[in-house]
Amino acid sequence: MNHFISEITVAVLLIILSCLLWNPYWMPMGFMLLTLVCFILLFGGFAVFVWREKGGDERDRLIRQVASRSAHLASALILAIGIAYEILTVHSVDKWLIIAFVVSILAKVGGYIYAKMKY
Repeated sequence: MNHFISEITVAVLLIILSCLLWNPYWMPMGFMLLTLVCFILLFGGFAVFVWREKGGDERDRLIRQVASRSAHLASALILAIGIAYEILTVHSVDKWLIIAFVVSILAKVGGYIYAKMKY
């Protein structure tokens, strides 16, 4: 568990900063910008943790595969729910929801093609 402490810390801080950015209107502009900069830097750190993952034995690869599949399905589900919610309530969809959903799907397909070609 100790070797996961840095990944867990970065993930928890990202979640906290995301919650702070949920409704930034109560924050002064300087604090909001500082929070945004910290969010971007922590996301970069999180991306480095994800990118530097190395496969070990079959069990490690299976664990990464299950985690990746779960993360993709969860994010795609939330985006699909967001699209349906906006259509039902606002009768239009925010472009960013559609873009994020399409990029999520394309990244999954692109990752699959990349893995098939490399491995």
